[in-house]
Parts: sequence; C-alpha cells; structure tokens
Amino acid sequence: MGNWLGDLAPWDAFVTWTFDRIVTAYGAMFWAKRHLRWLEKAAEQPVYGFVGAEKGKNGGLIHLHGLLGNVKHMNFFCGNRLLRGQFGQKCCLVHAWPCGYARVFPYDPQLGAKHYVSKYITKDLAEWDLFGLPTAPQTAFSHKGTEFTDQN
Repeated sequence: MGNWLGDLAPWDAFVTWTFDRIVTAYGAMFWAKRHLRWLEKAAEQPVYGFVGAEKGKNGGLIHLHGLLGNVKHMNFFCGNRLLRGQFGQKCCLVHAWPCGYARVFPYDPQLGAKHYVSKYITKDLAEWDLFGLPTAPQTAFSHKGTEFTDQN
C-alpha cells in the first residue's frame, strides 16, 4: 500500500493528529474531512490526502496519520508553544488542527510513502480514506497522479 500511495500523488507533508477526548474511528474521520476542507480554504487551492485512523496501544485511543498534498507553501510549524487547549490557530499546520495535538513533518520523497505509512497500516488500523484525489476508479498501475478534483 505504501508503494501504491507513493505513486498516487506528490506528497508534501506527513501528519499525526490526536484528540483531546475519546473519539470513534467514524468521528476521527469526520474531523479529518472537516479539517481538510478548512485547510483547502487556508491553502487557497485544493488539498488532497491519505488519512488513516489508528488505535493506540495505550488504552486504544484513536488518532490519525496522514499524507497531505498541495500544502508545501504553508507554514508547517511556527515555532511557538501554545498553552494546552489552544487549538485551531491559523499560524501553522501544527496549530491549525482543532481537536488536540498535531505533528507535521515535510514529506521526503527519497523515503517514499511506504516509510511513512507502513508501520500504521500493519497495526490495528480502524479505517482509512483518500481525500481530494480522483473520483474515477483507480488502480496502482494506471493512475499518473494528475487528475485531481475538488471534493466539497
């Protein structure tokens, strides 16, 4: 799957999004979709991504891991430490996540998508989805990564 994702699109960032309260996999994916729509407005262009909801080892709490595209021009981390509970800020992608703690790192194409997602795909992944990518049926062998659509 990591190889397939690596060939699917050019990625800009690897993200981990946690929650400040208990959520279901469905709820986590709801917030991921909502946040990606918010990011599109902030980016002023379509944003696409892969997001997977994972159950954590300690207590089984759900958190998200993802790859994002069309966000390279955005500030990943502003360098500031915010007080606990200050979420949804517009200063950077780390502080933009409205539900808890976030980590955002530049995607390294030399490592490839498999480096970023393989350890999560093999764990107890509750759910995963693609956002803002082609709506036509795709296979890992036929997609060239150029036909992006705006998903509202």
